[in-house]
Amino acid sequence: MIIVLTAEHDIDNELQIINSILDAGLELLHIRKYNFSDDDMCQFIYGIAPQYRNRLVLHSHHHLAEKLNINRLHFNEYDRKSKKQNQYSPTVIRSTSVHSIADFNQLDNRWSYALFSPMFSSISKPGHGKEHTVKNELKLRNNQQVQLIGLAGIHSENLGLAYDAGVDGVALLGEIWKNEQPLISFKNCLMKDHAYCL
Repeated sequence: MIIVLTAEHDIDNELQIINSILDAGLELLHIRKYNFSDDDMCQFIYGIAPQYRNRLVLHSHHHLAEKLNINRLHFNEYDRKSKKQNQYSPTVIRSTSVHSIADFNQLDNRWSYALFSPMFSSISKPGHGKEHTVKNELKLRNNQQVQLIGLAGIHSENLGLAYDAGVDGVALLGEIWKNEQPLISFKNCLMKDHAYCL
């Protein structure tokens, strides 16, 4: 499984790129636009082809989910520990973020998957993951009811290493938005992902 996270800031031709990678087979797009107004978020979502609405995951503006016909919500570590996910219907598909295998192992089956980072030295946040990564913690995983998605520093050349370490899928951020050819980069990662998931 491949997930793409949007950049927090605006990117040139961002909606065009998003639609093209969804067309190319992206499974889930995490929308991280914390500074958007409600109107900004609605306009952004309306710029994504409507047939892909079921592949969109909101990191913020959860109150707009029903209006936008989005059934996937992401809760960061703080929100999860504050139990904000309990405000929403059990039919909402929930994901979260963790930074230790101990936290991941405590997740119950109300969570579909968790983003686990940093797997490698980050592309989008220089220095993040340079001194410490979580890759070696994966051998301590004992939770199989929640999917574990590796994040940070993942690209087509090391994607296989993440799977070998024990992830169920990968999330891309810098490899897409810091790349001059994001669609080609995505397709290269997708090809590698398919090779590991067959």
